[in-house]
Amino acid sequence: MDVGLIREYASRGMTRQQIADKIGLSYSRTTTVLRKYGIMAIRKKSEPKKRGPRDLTLRIIDLRKQGVKQKDIADALCCSKDHVVSICRRYGLTKEQKLTEDNVAKIVKDSGFEYVSGYVNNKKNVTVKCFVCGGMFERQYHIFSEAAKGQRACECPMCREAEKEKRRSERKAEQEHDAQKRAQQRAERLSRTVSDELQKRLAIHVCKNCGNEFCQMITGYNSSLYCSEKCQSRYFNRRRCEKRYKTLMAREHNSDISLEKLYKRDHGICYLCGKKCDWSDGEDRDGTFVAGSRYPSIDHVIPVAKGGTHTWDNIRLACRECNWTKRDHV
Repeated sequence: MDVGLIREYASRGMTRQQIADKIGLSYSRTTTVLRKYGIMAIRKKSEPKKRGPRDLTLRIIDLRKQGVKQKDIADALCCSKDHVVSICRRYGLTKEQKLTEDNVAKIVKDSGFEYVSGYVNNKKNVTVKCFVCGGMFERQYHIFSEAAKGQRACECPMCREAEKEKRRSERKAEQEHDAQKRAQQRAERLSRTVSDELQKRLAIHVCKNCGNEFCQMITGYNSSLYCSEKCQSRYFNRRRCEKRYKTLMAREHNSDISLEKLYKRDHGICYLCGKKCDWSDGEDRDGTFVAGSRYPSIDHVIPVAKGGTHTWDNIRLACRECNWTKRDHV
């Protein structure tokens, strides 16, 4: 066995099987010699792989496109019908999908549209025309098939968009109408308010304090019960005095108490500040006597608001300023 010859064969690009045939050895023995001496040789030339469907598949597809039935194809090619059916399904050549243009147009018409073009198989898009708006659009054929059978609903996108736009316009018009109505109601309510206020200010009222008739528009005082702020203050002061008098009358009291007697008893000295009270500290303002800060007054040691009585042992002489400062804080 010539190793140099084997090296030469391997360098020429011969495969192991070709080298074995040349030197007259078996494939396994040749492989052992090549490994022993470290000679690299090609094991086997690889053949390019065939891509795409096999010949049988191509023949089935060709016959099916010619309109031959699946059973006849199986008999002609000596294969099972199930194999033919699976190939037809894989490449979209079933009986349901191989419809004529007339049948497609009839099915699309039953779904509510007019067929235009584009049918290839069940899963491809077809172009149809809407009977209502005349617009054309594309959808998969099986959608129209199911719509014709009543299994699903199919509607024109242009009609749907037009319906949405119509609803939006109606809703907008309704909102504008409601806004105008609310504005009108506000204007009427404001007009009524202004009118009522004007009538109220022009009406003749009777003052609760002095009993005189007055008009708010003339007096300028914003009250329908009192003709002026002065009358309102006098009314509330009188009510407060009446409430205080009722409280005093409900308790133990001496009806012979007077400011002059108290002044004489306490020698005219304010028991709070120790200064002498002055009867002349006051002035006449529009027929009303206004006492000054040194004018004498009756002060209850225990305030009436806190349970004090109007008796000689609970009253003291105090100037008006001290009496006002003390009030009912004690």
